[in-house]
Amino acid sequence: MDKSVLSHTSSSTVLSKGYCLIRLAKFPIIALPANSRRMKLAGLHCYQATSIKRTIFSWGMHLAIMTGIDKLLSEYVDSSLEPLLPFNFASWLDSVCEFLGEPSANAVVIWPSKRDRGRVYVHLLGCDAKPLAFIKLSLDAYTDRLLLAEANTLADLKAMGLEKFRIPSVLQQGSFQNHSYLSFQHIPVEAKPVNTSWDNFPAQCIQEYAGPDQFVYGEQLRKLPWWQRFWKVTEAESAFAQEVRDLQDLPLRVRRVHGDLVPANMVSVKDQLWIFDWEESCTHAPYMTDEIVFFLALNQRQILSNPVFGLRALAARYLSESS
Repeated sequence: MDKSVLSHTSSSTVLSKGYCLIRLAKFPIIALPANSRRMKLAGLHCYQATSIKRTIFSWGMHLAIMTGIDKLLSEYVDSSLEPLLPFNFASWLDSVCEFLGEPSANAVVIWPSKRDRGRVYVHLLGCDAKPLAFIKLSLDAYTDRLLLAEANTLADLKAMGLEKFRIPSVLQQGSFQNHSYLSFQHIPVEAKPVNTSWDNFPAQCIQEYAGPDQFVYGEQLRKLPWWQRFWKVTEAESAFAQEVRDLQDLPLRVRRVHGDLVPANMVSVKDQLWIFDWEESCTHAPYMTDEIVFFLALNQRQILSNPVFGLRALAARYLSESS
């Protein structure tokens, strides 16, 4: 073969596997497949615009890609994604694609808005730009434990034969160079966000996955991980802490909870509710956990802008007959 043809072929192959990396304030936001405008747009569609700032960013990048000026707003990085990740991303991706039977899959890499979350999110797209899988890729030991907990929870829920809602199926639970990852069935493309309204509180779903009420007592309670974490962040000498100590030997009603039951972790697919992100799930958590988390999520903006008002609203709803 002519050397010039060989050189052109090699360069074209490298380019097709590279990424357009977009940063904000020097931090990586998203890495899009660099092989075509169609794939870039499909990759950008994976980016969840959960805030006004993210929505503006998403629309701005969409316009940039459509007009071809995205190259001015991004930088080209090769398939290894070094030094953005602590291992060769291309090697990891090859192993995942081989397991899934999708050797030609394209990857979209998204970094969390919180820099200390110890993970990246990877969306796999087929050659037709349709989603194949969603992957949580851990970068630290703490996230390793969360992904293991989520995998175990999803296995338990699957065994229950759920009827009120759906959960994503786990496609693969693996490890690469001491970094854990969890690969999920992709949420259907026709999924719609759940409106932030109390009308969408999934009471029947909670009843299904929570199971029968349980009770824990003094020593049992003190051995629970969430109880131990509570005392690490609570002022031990406060009046509130003393009241908790006075009550800790009484029976505490517990059940399985999701742990982060907010509208952002739910979608609707043809009137069927899907609930995902079970990392914080616990089998022996306070009975009202999911309801109160949902309430706080609905009122998040008001609580952040006026914490006193937020506390009063919480007390009026849940503590009206309590100290």
